[in-house]
Amino acid sequence: MDRIIILTRLAVAIFLFYILNYLLYSSFNQIPFFISAPINGILIIGALYYIFKSRKQFVIDNEDEEGMPVHLEKSSYFFIPLGAVIAFFLVSSSFRTTLYIDNGKSTPVEIKIASEAAQTIAPNSFIKTEVPIGKNELIIDGKTKTINILDKGEWVYNVDNLNSYIEGTVDYADQSIRNINNIKDTTTTKLSADKIIHKEFFKLESDFIFEAPETISVSKNAQTGTVHTQTVLYRLPKGISQVK
Repeated sequence: MDRIIILTRLAVAIFLFYILNYLLYSSFNQIPFFISAPINGILIIGALYYIFKSRKQFVIDNEDEEGMPVHLEKSSYFFIPLGAVIAFFLVSSSFRTTLYIDNGKSTPVEIKIASEAAQTIAPNSFIKTEVPIGKNELIIDGKTKTINILDKGEWVYNVDNLNSYIEGTVDYADQSIRNINNIKDTTTTKLSADKIIHKEFFKLESDFIFEAPETISVSKNAQTGTVHTQTVLYRLPKGISQVK
């Protein structure tokens, strides 16, 4: 089969199921995976059954498969499920985003989000999870808290607003530049009031949270010797956490 025809048929299948899933998630953005996945399964089975019945009727009417419409060819049995799976994951991921839940307590907390299983967050620790965009209910130690995630990105929920944060910077450069500039510790943090965050729930604007990686990947077209500055959101020590 010609490659262009293959790609075209796959693209059509992805497009159709993308529209169906987009409408589903637009109407019910909190729909859990264990419900949306079976719905897609039913749609796939329905589409395959339609093709099977239509092919059978075409052969009865024409006594052979010659002149079979393109959408009824046997290859549809492959392209429809594949396109449906691709579209499902494209849409479902676009309606979900990352949430960090940071526990600043000296005791563990139990948290439950929507239909997901409850999780325990250790003292002075955090978890990273994926949640739907929109309003989410967090049940923390039996108490319900509603947060509104407005858009894609990374968000932070600071349990009981116990922690404060400050944005610092990390400079990345290749080893030759570090040697020339005698750079040993590239992390610089300035405790300025406008960089301190003391909120219960907020969108993460920094490149990294809590710690910076030792190395980063840059474009292969990046100029050699360039120093790349990235931002990091650190927790402030408890003694400074009341600075606002």
